[in-house]
Amino acid sequence: MSPQPDTSVPDVVVVGAGPTGLMLAGDLAAAGVHAVVLDRNAEPVRIPKGNGVVGRAVLELRRRGLLRGTGLRVVRPPRFRFGPFTLRLGLLRGPLHVLPVPQHRLEGLLEERAVRLGATLRRGHEVTGFEQDGDGVTVRAAADGSPAELRARYLVGCDGARSLVRKRLGIGFPGVTSPDISRLARVTIPAGAVTRAGDHLELRGVGRLAPFRPNRTEHGSITIAPADALDRSAPHDLYIVSTHEPRGDSDPTDELGDEELRASLRRVLGAELPYTTAFAARSVVANSRHAQRYREGRVLLAGDAAHIFSAGGSAINAGLLDAVALGRALATVLRGAAPQAALDAYASQRHAAARRTLALTRLQVALEAGDETGEALREVLGELLHDRATARRIATLIEG
Repeated sequence: MSPQPDTSVPDVVVVGAGPTGLMLAGDLAAAGVHAVVLDRNAEPVRIPKGNGVVGRAVLELRRRGLLRGTGLRVVRPPRFRFGPFTLRLGLLRGPLHVLPVPQHRLEGLLEERAVRLGATLRRGHEVTGFEQDGDGVTVRAAADGSPAELRARYLVGCDGARSLVRKRLGIGFPGVTSPDISRLARVTIPAGAVTRAGDHLELRGVGRLAPFRPNRTEHGSITIAPADALDRSAPHDLYIVSTHEPRGDSDPTDELGDEELRASLRRVLGAELPYTTAFAARSVVANSRHAQRYREGRVLLAGDAAHIFSAGGSAINAGLLDAVALGRALATVLRGAAPQAALDAYASQRHAAARRTLALTRLQVALEAGDETGEALREVLGELLHDRATARRIATLIEG
């Protein structure tokens, strides 16, 4: 069967319906640019991933009216985690803006806005290749087992860390892969097995754990947090847990069995975590990588396709800011108000911003290390962070 050409020619094809792709499509549509988003998944992904947005990206969401009427609340915390430390930012309000929101809900808000403003979302369309020339890009996809073809003036890869768009461009993605593995899940812990007491949790058979931060043990670390602290609609007995330990021969998987999860918790804690059921259990190996460039002619990269971070929860924040900058640049170029060099400005500016974020996240990883270097870093930086001005400076860098 030969590909059927699409009769409606979009200005921009966006690959990937994650937060970056949907934010970009919405901004383009708001500027009168016809954008089509292609995503290989037939339905939105419901696997719990990110839990919030931090920094200037929060202000961009609010500026677009995305939070109005949602019940979501932006906070400016007086304290914020940075690796193993707590940044003490001020008695009243810190310099950071924080929006607690599950990633799937954020994507729903971004999708509704993009479609309402005129963007087209085509799920179940897996991009298989593309070719560009002086006038545009021809994009090939597979939909329901049949080939499809679209023609656009520009193509943007927002298709994640394993980006097909980036790989087809031959753009390198150098960086570091962690020797450790993290196992993550949502678990139900009965009320009688856990007590929330101020700044800690008391768990039956385990003892005291600090929420929202790594609790280091001889064999790794565990992080635990009440889900309703991040999403007020979550059940009171639902907790987000993750273990971090040497990888060994384990490979990451999106379908982690309960036996493997419990075994990891026993190794790290030296005890049984008293949960009854687990949901959305998976394992991941952290990577810290940066694309060598963000543009090749009429094809551009944004979000995880351009950069991934190993700590700090920075992926969504950086991706949304990529979308804001790229949406503005593409709209001005397509309207004829700026030359194509404006796209080079996007690429250079956001490449530099991601490089700074990589430095901050890699520092947090180094601070968590259990070796002598990690101990030395914690000793020195721990002293410096007693100075509130230093803590606020780091928070300002995180804000973006």
